[in-house]
Amino acid sequence: MLWFTTTLVIAAGFLSWQYWRWRHRRMLELAAKLPGPPALPILGNALSFMFNPGEILNKINGFIEKYGEVFRFWLGPELNIVVKNPTDIRALLSSNKVNQKGPLYEFLVPFIGYGILSGGPIWRAHRKIVTPSYNKKSVENFSPIFNKEAEQLARIICQKDPKKSFDVYKDVVKFTTQSVNQTLMGLSKEDSQNLYRMDEMLRVTQDMYSLIFEKMTKWWLHVPLIYWLLGKKKQQDYYVKLIDDFTSDIVRRKRKALEVSEPKEDCMGIVDRYILSGELSEKEIQWETMTLFTTSQEAAAKIASGVIMFLAHLPEWQEKVYKEMMDVVGPDGPVTSEQLKQLEYLDMVYKETLRYFSIAALIQRTVEEEITVKDGSITLPVGTSLVIPIHNLHRDPRFWEDPHRVMPERFLPENVKKRDPNAFVPFSLGPMDCLGRVYATALIKTIVVWVLRYAKLEPAGTLDNIKLNIAISVSCADGYNIKARSRNGRINGFS
Repeated sequence: MLWFTTTLVIAAGFLSWQYWRWRHRRMLELAAKLPGPPALPILGNALSFMFNPGEILNKINGFIEKYGEVFRFWLGPELNIVVKNPTDIRALLSSNKVNQKGPLYEFLVPFIGYGILSGGPIWRAHRKIVTPSYNKKSVENFSPIFNKEAEQLARIICQKDPKKSFDVYKDVVKFTTQSVNQTLMGLSKEDSQNLYRMDEMLRVTQDMYSLIFEKMTKWWLHVPLIYWLLGKKKQQDYYVKLIDDFTSDIVRRKRKALEVSEPKEDCMGIVDRYILSGELSEKEIQWETMTLFTTSQEAAAKIASGVIMFLAHLPEWQEKVYKEMMDVVGPDGPVTSEQLKQLEYLDMVYKETLRYFSIAALIQRTVEEEITVKDGSITLPVGTSLVIPIHNLHRDPRFWEDPHRVMPERFLPENVKKRDPNAFVPFSLGPMDCLGRVYATALIKTIVVWVLRYAKLEPAGTLDNIKLNIAISVSCADGYNIKARSRNGRINGFS
């Protein structure tokens, strides 16, 4: 009986495998024409990724060096095709044939549901509702809050002990959070400071990202029993409850405020827009609230901290930025959008920070219709998971001399002209590009202007061999450490 059962199971498995191969014969045919590492039955190349998640980009870079800028690997039955050619990347991300997120984004769903970041059938409709809150006119209306919060941040940095180093991110994230709460979330200052479990949310966000990325990159965590036995499910449940409590409080406060008055169109936050649209369930509003909260305040804080850290370690660039800033903006008063556009040296440091610390290390999309790359010589089959290695593209020595060094001069006009314009895609491209690029740029640059007005930044450590942490986005593993002293006799934030 046991022999019969075993034989039956093996036969069933073999027939299922043959049926799968028959159903996916076109995919297998096209995949066979691509270079890539040898794959095992069932597991594919999953064993090649059994290491610390932070090493995944090095592994992919090794594959690129061995197999070229288009290659394939299998994760179980899932075909992944990596494309690193800049021209192909632009064409793919701009195509309506590649307009859905890849399967890796499914690991975000327990935390934020389907939507703008995680994809699914409703991402486009949800994005359309809130797009007006991110346009140039709305961002200009948010400018007074950016200035007020940035000035308070500058005062705090100005008061630091000049002999002691500190991680500037810990200060910056508090004020990007306040800025986001009072603009995109549409909250009053008082409500923003009293949100339920907000401090806890700021404290554990990085750990939550790490858990998600760990599950994305460790195939054995996809097995529910293993995930539970290792205590990961308990961690996930804690984060999900935290998100629910935090976003419920934001939505509750906004519903209460809307009973009194409706904000003007050009100053309306995303929560107001979702509530007033009537198109989302309460849970969907909470999920999108969390999505746009964390992708705004946390990402902006990382990049702003990176700019500040680079300026501290590059005194000649700090002097260039400061002098230009004084000429354009002056030592006091609010910073306007028009003034920010004139700060060319600051823009170069900002772009170098975006290159060095990618907002998204990897982008994954699902191919919904066959599409070709490399001048039509390679066809990507339907169902393929397209992988765009943004971090690796931004470190490609063909486009970036000495790519591991911090060099803002890469973005001098004469250097930009020499480089393929598609080699720099910090905000992605196409219909699924970064919704908050205008918002984030204005917020980050305003912060840097105010910080430089109040404080002279000094290095702590070195920029050589910066250790990176990969947890969806790329960040500085050891913190954004600097020293700061009061500039021009400013004491306690006042001159």
